[in-house]
Amino acid sequence: MMEYDVEELEELKRKLNITIPEDVVSKRVNAAYKQLNKEMKMPGFRPGKIPQKVLEKQVPMQSFGDMFQELMQEYYEEALHKTGLRPTGQPEIDHAGLQDIKKDEPLKFSVILDVKPEIKIKNYKGLKFKKKEADITEKEIDETMEKVLTRHGSLEVMPADYVAAQWDILKIDFQGFIEDEPMENERAEDFELRIGEKKMLDGFEEQLIGHKAGEEFEIKVILPPNWNQKTRRISFPVPGAGEEQEDDRATFKINLKEIKKLSLPELTDEIARREGFDSVDELKRGIKVDLQSHKDQQEELRIKEDIFNMLVKELDTDPPESIIERELKFMIEGVKFQIAQSGTKIEDSGFEPEKAVVEWREKAIFNTKGYMALEAVAQAENIHITQQDMEGEYELLAEQTKQKVEDIQKRIMSNPDSLNQTTTKLLGQKTMNFIYANCEFEFYKEEPAKD
Repeated sequence: MMEYDVEELEELKRKLNITIPEDVVSKRVNAAYKQLNKEMKMPGFRPGKIPQKVLEKQVPMQSFGDMFQELMQEYYEEALHKTGLRPTGQPEIDHAGLQDIKKDEPLKFSVILDVKPEIKIKNYKGLKFKKKEADITEKEIDETMEKVLTRHGSLEVMPADYVAAQWDILKIDFQGFIEDEPMENERAEDFELRIGEKKMLDGFEEQLIGHKAGEEFEIKVILPPNWNQKTRRISFPVPGAGEEQEDDRATFKINLKEIKKLSLPELTDEIARREGFDSVDELKRGIKVDLQSHKDQQEELRIKEDIFNMLVKELDTDPPESIIERELKFMIEGVKFQIAQSGTKIEDSGFEPEKAVVEWREKAIFNTKGYMALEAVAQAENIHITQQDMEGEYELLAEQTKQKVEDIQKRIMSNPDSLNQTTTKLLGQKTMNFIYANCEFEFYKEEPAKD
């Protein structure tokens, strides 16, 4: 019979002392030597006929590290089952007992682990929210239709005396400066942009209007508050007022090389067919459905953020340190991955992981509180992650990162932290969908915008 006891070290830290009986230790050690006997060659002995005492002198018991690890893992899992402890993070196993282990004595070891607090979330069914009905205007359909038509338009290079206007396509060289110092990652040559698409910094495109090809000039723009740390990965948006600070201003030197005008074709059934629809009416209907779906998704996301914030507020338990650290690590790894994907080196990106560990700690606590609350709801409602859920996630990640599904699966399964983070995320999403499906909505219509 296995013996065990639990010591309470801190509120959410436990020490599990486990004793593996001597008969089990003897049995496993003898079986390991028997296996070794079959594999080992020793002068003067036939294969498999080396006396165990001789083997023990040649190969000490400490050599069976893997066997003892497996044995300890087995007994650790059994002790968890019997105590009902729910660990979080990686347990610390004390292997000291392996140093002077004897075949005919019990093996004692201990495991220090963080445990999940017992959480009960009361109010999560029948939550009431106001939900905006997705109302699509003709103007929105027309604007989207114009974007569709631009895919089928024809470009014409404009003459030297032509002045750039809204929706023109410009080819420019640019370099950004702050107080005469060149900005990193804010320069390009032969860069193409369309005035009005608002893909550049606020105010950048508008200041190109009125200039001609061949001109060199400067424009000034106000930089957004987080301009120097654009890439961020936070599991859920965190509300809260930002610190008041002075706006950074940048000067951009522009060399306007070429202006093209895009002529839009007439909207015909032929264009609708090229877009995968039978007629212009079908295309318009398709655009309306897409716009509606997008607005519905935005509204769903907004309500889910409110639910997440509410769950965090209701939770008065602080997460164990190991979960906070894991979330911080995951947030930072996510940013590093985004930076790598953009082709920039970490050291050139302005991102400082050491600072992020300190600055993002509150966000990590906020996120983990939300995950813990969602997990408590999942437990109460018997919501689990299935193999199908995991496979769906592997496929999604493979598509996003342009990797093979098998490689993604292998990487996640071989890293306990990644696996834990993935299952936490999926369980959170599944539980959030359950809470959302059980909400009560009062629908309202958006007031039409006044021109």
